[in-house]
Amino acid sequence: MIDWLMKRPASTVLGGCLALFLLYELSVVFFAYTGDAYVNSDTVTLSAEIEGPIARLDVHENQVVAKGAPLFTIDPTPYQLAVDESTAAFANAEATLALSRDRLTASQADLASAQASETAARETYNRVSSLARSEFASGQAIDDATRDLAIATARAAAAGADVDVARQTIAVNAASVQQAQATLNRARYQLSKTAVIAPDAGRVAPFTARVGDYLQVGNQVLTVVTDNRRRVVANLSERHLARLRPGQRVWLTLGSQPWVVHAGRVTSVAPGVARSPTAPLTLPYVDPTTDWVRLPRRFPVDIALETWPADLGFYLGADARVLVIF
Repeated sequence: MIDWLMKRPASTVLGGCLALFLLYELSVVFFAYTGDAYVNSDTVTLSAEIEGPIARLDVHENQVVAKGAPLFTIDPTPYQLAVDESTAAFANAEATLALSRDRLTASQADLASAQASETAARETYNRVSSLARSEFASGQAIDDATRDLAIATARAAAAGADVDVARQTIAVNAASVQQAQATLNRARYQLSKTAVIAPDAGRVAPFTARVGDYLQVGNQVLTVVTDNRRRVVANLSERHLARLRPGQRVWLTLGSQPWVVHAGRVTSVAPGVARSPTAPLTLPYVDPTTDWVRLPRRFPVDIALETWPADLGFYLGADARVLVIF
């Protein structure tokens, strides 16, 4: 047999290649393996929501932080002054509103008095007019009663107008109070954003920010690699998608501990990938080319270790190798 193979080297090589190809094609039925995998977890990048210089840095690179721990502080002085100013403006607006309400009360009292005077003047006019028709009242009395009624009517109308103005003033001042309240709330909100805290427990990634750096809104300061959803992301060929299921057992090694095999389980399979790096960022993009070789499309598969050893450490982005047996 060996002599036959030696006499036909071309056939031997071709047959060997064919056997390897068939073996590879059959292997996808039983298992999936990839070295294109890495350690991942949820990360949060903290950016400035207000502008100003960094007044204090409470952490250093690679520091372990608890949820709610202070990370850095932007100079709060101008924002505290804005709160003080807005507080005074709000108090002034409330006082002005209270004064306008008092004026309305006084205007309503004046209106009631003017209306009572008008009623009395009208009654006097009616009585004098009745007497004049019977020639028991002089023309002068009629003139006086007419004049008094006209004056009382004008005063009542003026008092009514004052009440209307007072009500309109209250509406304007009430709007001013709401505006002052909104300004105060905004100032308090901005002041609260001067102190930045850790959104979750984790470690602080290396950063370059230093005390005194002036931040604009949106400037990234540092990143927290959280302890949430520690996982391995394996980019597996589309050939395996039909056999991948959440819950399947996985065996893997980590680049930080290459000779130790860890057990894990598939937690999810990406439902789609972008076809180009310019596609919407809501879909993951996995480069299909490696060293000039066009590979089949690969889909991210999330894998959770059954237990993450305390002495293992966690290194975001570290390489991993994954074996899934179907």
